[in-house]
Amino acid sequence: MECAEALFLERGLQAVSVEDVCRAAGVSRPVFYDHFDSLTGAYIACVRRIRVEFQEMVVAEMAGTETAELSVLFQVAGEAFFSLIEQDPRRWALFYGFPGLYGEAAEQLESLREDSVQVIAALISARRPELSEADVMVAAQMISGGGEQLGRWWLRHRGEASRDDVIGAYRRYTSAALHSM
Repeated sequence: MECAEALFLERGLQAVSVEDVCRAAGVSRPVFYDHFDSLTGAYIACVRRIRVEFQEMVVAEMAGTETAELSVLFQVAGEAFFSLIEQDPRRWALFYGFPGLYGEAAEQLESLREDSVQVIAALISARRPELSEADVMVAAQMISGGGEQLGRWWLRHRGEASRDDVIGAYRRYTSAALHSM
């Protein structure tokens, strides 16, 4: 999977073939298909692996915050999120998809994103049980999508705002939105 990930990072999904992955990994096509049903399947497996690593990082950072306010949770999650971006911006781009993804890859990537939204929704619901399910989902979508877009912006404008400034703003705005609900 490391070989496939490296190729996806270097070229993007559309510019990589099964043959490229097999050649880089030193395996035959049958071996590739023993592990993945398609090139898209290999891409999604790479994204899942990155997502698991990110979740493990967030869970480790959130240890001991079970009773913390949502703003503290989003501060901790924001720090882990921007740490991932900072460590390897190209890998983060793979996690969130390349521009122009369509079809099965886009659908599966959207499903993985929705999993993240559900995790955020569960955190909100546990700490704000008075909110309606619709309000919780709106907030979770906003927090997830806002974080993704903020990450994209920060990669292009790192000289304009420090990581701490961006995380602080993310925390303030998400907290303000949740308090207004």
